[in-house]
Amino acid sequence: MENLLAGGFLFVGGAILMLANEYSNWVPVVGSIIALIGLGMLIYFLFSKNGKYDD
Repeated sequence: MENLLAGGFLFVGGAILMLANEYSNWVPVVGSIIALIGLGMLIYFLFSKNGKYDD
């Protein structure tokens, strides 16, 4: 369950950082990388059995 919450926070936090472009040019790039990592964690946890693929 912690992996699911961490992936959700990374995805939402990265999406918020993607919209913050008034600080500098690299902040939306870092936000998109964080959002992609969070999305990958969410997809991995969604299709695995409680975060594991072995029996």
